[in-house]
Amino acid sequence: MRMTTALMLAATMLLVACQQGQANSEGAGQRVAPEPLVEPIDPQVNPVAAVKARKQQMTADVNLNAMRSEIMTLIGDAKADNIAQCRVVAFGSKPCGGPSSYIAVSVKALDEEHIMALIHKYNAAVKADNERRGLMSDCAVVPKPAVVLENGVCTLKAGADTAIY
Repeated sequence: MRMTTALMLAATMLLVACQQGQANSEGAGQRVAPEPLVEPIDPQVNPVAAVKARKQQMTADVNLNAMRSEIMTLIGDAKADNIAQCRVVAFGSKPCGGPSSYIAVSVKALDEEHIMALIHKYNAAVKADNERRGLMSDCAVVPKPAVVLENGVCTLKAGADTAIY
């Protein structure tokens, strides 16, 4: 019995040492746990603070929705005269990294720099929100689709044999 306990203790110490060595090998780029969205507040103890914390959380959600709506309104139907006016753009951010989806954008009637800056700002905000909330996802890579011009509209096609702009 004593031998089993000693072996278990030695194995545990060995595993802990290996994990610490791996964590220290990353150097300055170590990941730090995200700050909680709001401090846990017991509504039974402090109902006013709990309501304020919930409103703070909802405000962050509304801002992302407003940003998304603004971008989608600017893009509109993504009408184009030729395929060179179409772009495939990463949109959103998965908690594990990488885009959550792609959208088709036409630069025919848009200022390309302005719309790309708005999309970049939105993607960064979604990424920050994911980190702040400590969200997780399936970590699957979303493949970049191709863009085609169908009836004068830039359209995404998964696995199509066309150019990706």
